Amino acid sequence: MTPEETQRLEAAITEIASILYKNTSPEAIENQEGIEKTVR
Repeated sequence: MTPEETQRLEAAITEIASILYKNTSPEAIENQEGIEKTVR
């Protein structure tokens, strides 16, 4: 993977994480199980 591709991938991951975090209840991300269910 080129450095440019790595940078693009990291930006996409950050954006996805931001969207998931914004649309998830605080209770759902208090533990590993809740996080796993949210991501799935």
